[in-house]
This record gives sequence, structure tokens and C-alpha cells, in this order.
Amino acid sequence: MRSLVGLYLSIGLVLLVVGFFATGPCPNKNKDVDSDAVFVLGWPVYLYDDVASGHAAAPQWLHRQACEGGVAAYRSTTQPGEGSGSSSLPSRR
Repeated sequence: MRSLVGLYLSIGLVLLVVGFFATGPCPNKNKDVDSDAVFVLGWPVYLYDDVASGHAAAPQWLHRQACEGGVAAYRSTTQPGEGSGSSSLPSRR
């Protein structure tokens, strides 16, 4: 069990490091430790949501985490917050 958790965290850390060094120039590195920790812990969810669903290419996804504010900055600009009045359910009349 420890080896699975270690592998999971290792993959998250490797993806984060690849985002910093292998996705092009990064003038504004993401220095938010909380955002990086959320990315390392939740990388499969974000990978599926952004890359597998076709919202971003893999290098773009990694670059966004490392150089453009991370998961929190991207989520706040693309998705409406709670109570914004948007709903995916059709209205009944």
C-alpha cells in the first residue's frame, strides 16, 4: 500500500517538475505551495478533466500549473462560482 501511495505522489511530483522545466519559458513561476500540493494530490482528476476531455493539450496543462497560477487560477477564470445563477438543468414551465 505504501508503494502505491509513493508511486502516486511520485508521479504528481514528476509532472510538476516537468511543467516547470520542459514546457517552455516560464517568467512567472507559480510559487504557491498550496496550489502545487493540490496539483500533486489531485493530478488524475485534473488530467482527465482538462486533457482527456479535450480542454487542453498535456504540455499546456503542465505549463498552466507551473507558470500561470496553477489549478486555482485556471478554475476561477473558466467556471462560474456557486450562486452565480448558472445551472445546467433545464427549467420547467
